[in-house]
Amino acid sequence: MLANHEPDPNIEDLSDTEMYDAIRYLEPDPRANEMDGDDQDKVNGGVICVCLYAAILVCLAFLWFYWR
Repeated sequence: MLANHEPDPNIEDLSDTEMYDAIRYLEPDPRANEMDGDDQDKVNGGVICVCLYAAILVCLAFLWFYWR
């Protein structure tokens, strides 16, 4: 953390747009990294498919070892 707590004397020289740009730079849009609804559905569908494939392989391996 900064140790200098004195206000910047040049703050009055900044225009409104420069201040807004500085605020946007320091606090970026939190929604920029979020996925939209379609991407979330695709991720969930992929996870479900991988789990189903794993369950089927486990069942087939169990049956193969049982009948062997």
